[in-house]
Amino acid sequence: MVPADENYQPGAPATGELYASMKRMSLMVRFIGFALCITIWLGLPSSAMPQAKITRTATNEMVEKVLLGLEIKYQKAERKDKDAVVSYYDFKRGEQSYRLYNYFNDLWIESIFEKQIKIEEVNLWNSQAKFTRLVQIDMKDKTSLSLESQLDCLGGVTEAGVRQFVNRFDREANDFSKFIGKK
Repeated sequence: MVPADENYQPGAPATGELYASMKRMSLMVRFIGFALCITIWLGLPSSAMPQAKITRTATNEMVEKVLLGLEIKYQKAERKDKDAVVSYYDFKRGEQSYRLYNYFNDLWIESIFEKQIKIEEVNLWNSQAKFTRLVQIDMKDKTSLSLESQLDCLGGVTEAGVRQFVNRFDREANDFSKFIGKK
């Protein structure tokens, strides 16, 4: 709807009152469109929006579902600690072996490397790695390296978070293999 203006000619640029009126109308149409979008979005049932189940502990069922979803074949075992039973999962990805511990309040994943490197190289890895830490384990007859990472679940954890945790550790373990391969 264009207001009447005796000087208006189709195709000619709008001037004066006509321009101001057209600008107000354009802003009003935009506002109504925005308000309509917000109304529709707020009116959607929450079931129409994807929801991830957030828990404060990582159950064995959650861990196993994630590992199966990643097509990882694992062996599950349990060990008794002072106050609880801890489940752990041994598996391989490529040539690398992993152990994932489920303490329920946190997940701990590690990979053992039967290689000895200088402590300066351990420190170099730890200063550069984002999501893992390297621990040198000195025993009577041998020294090994444990690459490890933990995920605190008390703040909330989802299956997607556990999946990301495992995949990210796998990437860093592969990076570490290349790192010690150069040594």
